[in-house]
Order: sequence, then C-alpha cells, then structure tokens
Amino acid sequence: MPSRRVFAVLAVLFVVGTACSGDEVKLPEGSRTPATTAIEPTGSTGPEPGAEPPVSGASLASVACSMPHEWLLRTWRGNSEDRSAEIQILPIEPNYVGSGLPHVGPWDYAQDIPMFWYGPGHIAPAGEVERPVTLAGIAPTAAQLLGFPFRAIDGSPMTEAIAGNQTPPRLLVTMVWDAGGRNVLERWRNDWPYLRSLIPQGAWYEHATVGTSPTSTAQTHATIGTGAFPDAHLIVAHKLRIGADLTTPWAKGPAYLMEPTLADLYDRAMGNEPVVGEVGTVSIHLGMLGHGSMWGGGDQDIVAIREKIGADTLGAEGSDWNLAPDLVPYYRFPEYVNQVGGFGKDVRAVDANDGQLDGRWRTNDIEALLQGFDTPARIPYQTRVIEEMIRREGFGADDTPDLLYVNYKMIDYISHVWTVNSPEMQDAVQGQDAALETFVDFLNATVGQGQWAMVLTADHGSIPDPKVTGAFQIAATPIQAGINARFDTDGDETHIVQLIQPTQIFVNETELRQNGHTLQDVSEWILGLTKADTAQPGVTVPADQADDLVFQAAFPSTMMRHLPCLPEARS
Repeated sequence: MPSRRVFAVLAVLFVVGTACSGDEVKLPEGSRTPATTAIEPTGSTGPEPGAEPPVSGASLASVACSMPHEWLLRTWRGNSEDRSAEIQILPIEPNYVGSGLPHVGPWDYAQDIPMFWYGPGHIAPAGEVERPVTLAGIAPTAAQLLGFPFRAIDGSPMTEAIAGNQTPPRLLVTMVWDAGGRNVLERWRNDWPYLRSLIPQGAWYEHATVGTSPTSTAQTHATIGTGAFPDAHLIVAHKLRIGADLTTPWAKGPAYLMEPTLADLYDRAMGNEPVVGEVGTVSIHLGMLGHGSMWGGGDQDIVAIREKIGADTLGAEGSDWNLAPDLVPYYRFPEYVNQVGGFGKDVRAVDANDGQLDGRWRTNDIEALLQGFDTPARIPYQTRVIEEMIRREGFGADDTPDLLYVNYKMIDYISHVWTVNSPEMQDAVQGQDAALETFVDFLNATVGQGQWAMVLTADHGSIPDPKVTGAFQIAATPIQAGINARFDTDGDETHIVQLIQPTQIFVNETELRQNGHTLQDVSEWILGLTKADTAQPGVTVPADQADDLVFQAAFPSTMMRHLPCLPEARS
C-alpha cells in the first residue's frame, strides 16, 4: 500500500488521515496462539531442514490476528512497505531479541508514557484526564495553543488541556524524558514529588501511549514533531530501507523525514520570526524539531546535541556539544553552550551523594562514565545549557510565540545499562524532578509567569530488569545463521538475512526467491524456534525450558494490509 505522504505547499495545506483503534483483544492467561500449539520443539538448530512447516499460510494470518488488536494496530502504524523490514517478529512477552536491553515493541511497558501539559494561563487545570491519547496528538495540541491552523495526519488536539486558552504563550516547550515511560515513574512513584504536585494545575493524561511499534527514538520523535505516525512520516526505525540499501534515519540529515513538522510550517508561515530550537543529545532527537533550512523557505533553527561523530550506534554521545557535519547546512549551532560552566561541581555532588568523595557514583567509576556525563550530573548541567540558550537567543522575549524542544537522555542511558529497577534509575528520576522545578522557576523569572506553556512526555518506556521478569534473551546470531543455512543454498556470497532487529527482520527478497523460498516460509520456520535454539553464547537453558517456544508471532509485513482483523489497514 502506498505510504501516505503530504507535502505542504502553503503553511496549512494538509490531507487528513485518521487511524482508528479497535478494542484490545486479550488472550486467556497462559494460552498459546494456534500456531504455537501446533509446533513441535526440534532441538538446538531450529526446525529440521526437511520438516513440514509448522503452520500453513492461512494460519500465519491467524497468528497475526491472535495478537491483541492494539498491538497489531501499533505494528501497522509503524510500518512502511518501501522502508520497513520484510518480516515482523514478536517475542513472547517478556522475552526480547538482541542485546542492550531494548525498549522496542507493542507491549505496555514500551508504550505507556506520561503526557502532561502545564502552563497557568494557557493550560487548563484539568488534573487527571482519562481519554486515551498518543504522541501524534502533541503537534496539533501545540498548534491550537499557538492559534496556528495545523491539521495533523494522525493526531488530534488534546482539547482538555487547552480549554479556555485565550492568547498564545510566548514560549512553548516540548520536553522529553527519554525512555521515561509510565513503568519508570510507577517503579519510583515517590521520587518525582514536584511533577506530581503540578498535576492538579495542568492536564495529566492517564492513558497516553506511543501509538506505534517499533518504539525507537528516531520514529517517536518524528511523530511528536509531525503529528503523523511512521507509516506517513517514514522515519520507521533506526534502520530503514532506501532502495536496496539499509541506512540510518539521519544519515542524510533530515532528508528522510517525509512530512513537515509543526515547527517547519509555523516558523515559515511567520516569516521565520519565531525563535525555534532544540537541545538534545543525538541527531535522531531532531525529528520533533524538523528540517530547518532544508524545508523550503525555512531558516537554520538552533540545535545543540552531543553526538559522537562516526559512532557505530545511533545513541553514542561525545564529550562536547556539537552539530554533526551532515546537519550543519540546515541548523545553527550556538558555540557558547560549551562555555556553560559548573559541570565539575555537578559531578562532585553526585560523587558525594553517598557521603564520601571517592570517584564513584554508587558503585560505578565516574571517570569511566564519560567523565561523569553518563551520571545524573548531566541533568542539572544540561538544564543550565538550556537556560543559557533561552537567555542568549531570546526565547519568549516578545509577543511572537517561540518553540523550544528538549530531550533529556539520562533515564534512557540507565535503562540500557542498569534497567528500570536499579537504584541508578531512582537517582535519575529524582534528578529529573529536581531539574524540572529549577526550570519552571527559571521560566517564571525569565519569560514571565503566565507567559509560557510546556508539555512533558516520553518517547517510549524502558524494559524491566530481566532478573525480575524472568525474560529470556533471544540471540539474533543463531536466527540469522539458521535462516541462511535453511533457505540460502545456492552457494553464492549473497545472504538472505540483512539485519535482525528486536521486532523485525530485513530480508533480501531477491536472494530468497532465487533459492525458491518465500517470506512465509521463513516466518513459519521462525515460529518453531525454542530457547535451546536461540540462547546467547555461554547460556545453558534448563532442561525443562529447552523446548519452550520464544516467538508469539512472525509474519510478512505485507500481510497486514490483507488481514481480516485489521480493517484500519484498508481504510
């Protein structure tokens, strides 16, 4: 199905698309899908090469439809047939694929996020709001606060938050606590008292979700910025297909973001008079800001990130604020942010938190943690950088509303290293809450009370500690090796599997067809994999668990548009 794309010729020339949510279908506790009940365990190398496929083609559709409808809908919204992976895989919860404690999937722990609008004089004191919302609703809500005629492809305004707003705020801040999902806040429920104290004065959405899967940083930030899901804005994952090649979403700057953001359109419509900028960590955060001068008629918006140039992973951070070379033509870097002081004092405060100065944060060597930047010391330091940018650039200094986007990445870093359940996470939540209070006081003093508004959210949740949940870590290497061994027998140097991600597999379909096989064949093979087949090197699976299946679903991505249980794909 062609991707829904809308290119704005004027500030508000949009086509409206609506994605409808069906009721979530719950499987009985302990039940298995029709496919998994039919699959016999096959030992340590996956299904035998000559074995009959465990499910039929028709049953693959049943496998997909056995997923809770909301999970399937999230998967479809996050998929583009010309950019996404060819096969969707869904581990049996709480299992996960790969290393680094991923936060990727349709499950509640990855999807449920805070959504809090605050700003006396602009945001209604609605308190707790029960209506379900997604990240796609942020841009259209912000547009209504600005009085700007913007119609999002997938999101709708959170009207409860803006009831009674008469005049636009001078400054509208979009703040992301990266990976700070509801499961993080619920685990450390007593460690964000300031944020909790603000809830009666703002609008706190009790049922806010990302809305799409996979739940990776690049695509969710683009959803925040555009009001569109990834099947429309086309930043679909941290790896995406461009023609025959796989690349990263910001390898060409903002070129792969195929929808304008609110900031793109608003800034241009206002003659580039608004001050628009972002303080984040890496380029994949910039989807909520937009294209800068790449968008016709736009100017170079202000950007400060800390990306490690030439890094192997998209989340790698450097030692200084910077702007990657691919971004320089489209944004302006404020050199002065590297002159903001006090970081050494922040590190000492973290060091001394346990009562002694010993170069350690809890039991962790501070020097080894990017000289302290990968500790909670970064939170107050980044807050001062944000404040300096607001002062220097004049955010909120006049009656033309300005837009500032902020990503705090400390919670995300901790989630990948120590998990939600760690005392390190508690420190991060406390640090974010304290910084929020400092920042609100700063805005009141600098921009003025009643002159600004903010939305605080997260781009996804965090994976709980596998030791707590009992999650099984599924190794990608034996899956890749098994697929290539089973289905790639023509003897050439081209392999079938190009990349395995936590919920997707990129496949060279030409090579697969040349070997006489289909995506359906591969999907059926995957459904037969067991813990013994997919254990990490050096891991011994208990004998009574060796034959446990590890995947709930596997099916070709193109199947979603034909599923009888997913009418949204044909609307």
